[in-house]
Amino acid sequence: MAGQLFEVDVTRDGFLWAVEIPEIDAVLHVDHRADAEAAARECIAARTGIPVNFVAVWVRD
Repeated sequence: MAGQLFEVDVTRDGFLWAVEIPEIDAVLHVDHRADAEAAARECIAARTGIPVNFVAVWVRD
């Protein structure tokens, strides 16, 4: 199975970081910027059914 790449935008939102995944119309928030990529991959996997190991993200700041 080939992986799939998703573009992710990460921006500061008050005390949190907003992680926007336009391709699946999702926005989530994390406490630490370092958690954005893992949280995005888990969200994408949950919403699309793609195994998390096959989900790649390109994080735009």
